[in-house]
This record gives sequence, C-alpha cells and structure tokens, in this order.
Amino acid sequence: MKQAMKTYAEKLMMKTHAAVKKYQLAQEMHKEEPLVQQNMLYSRYLIDMNEAL
Repeated sequence: MKQAMKTYAEKLMMKTHAAVKKYQLAQEMHKEEPLVQQNMLYSRYLIDMNEAL
C-alpha cells in the first residue's frame, strides 16, 4: 500500500510539473505582450494546472 501511494504521488507530481512547464513555456513565448494578455494566458493554462493538482 505504501509503495502504491508513493507511485501515485510521483505520477501526480510529474503531471503537475508538465502542466506548469507548458505554462512557463507559453509565458516565455508571449513575454512581449501586454499584461492583460499575459493574464489571459494564465487563465487558459490554469485549468490544466488545476486538473493536474
């Protein structure tokens, strides 16, 4: 049971890390855009990050 929980936690951490990495990459690509559009970008990827968590 302990090993199963550890494996499950590791999978969740990898999924969360991938979602955050995707957001950071998109944020880097849209760095030159106004702040309002950057905030809209955050809301677009927030769903993915919440699902991962």
